[in-house]
Amino acid sequence: MSTFDWEKNKEVGMHLKKYSSKEEYQRSAISRFYYSCFGPSKDYYEKSFRRTLSSKDTHKTLINELKSSPFIEEQKLGTNLKNLRTLRNNADYNKKSQKFPTNLSKRKVDEIFSMLDYLKKSPLRLMRN
Repeated sequence: MSTFDWEKNKEVGMHLKKYSSKEEYQRSAISRFYYSCFGPSKDYYEKSFRRTLSSKDTHKTLINELKSSPFIEEQKLGTNLKNLRTLRNNADYNKKSQKFPTNLSKRKVDEIFSMLDYLKKSPLRLMRN
């Protein structure tokens, strides 16, 4: 059985963003963008920190652990993930009709992917295989 590729959510988000400017598509795009980053960030954390996150408050715990890292690169990853999560929460839970910042969300996704690529190529910690 293969594992789910969380990064595919980025493609789904891009499709939704381009498909329609209607609010429901833009909201969904932002949500997909967030999850495209959450999964790989969680995987990075669990490998490099050598801890498994429980399902209770996983998103908050992951972000806080990264932000409190002694390494600036992990702190930046946590901050960017927090910012993207805030955009996602707003898109998922805000009842007021509005324009949603899918371009900003996409930029955050690109920053996070870039950070994760850097961290995988130049690990700050000894990572387990």
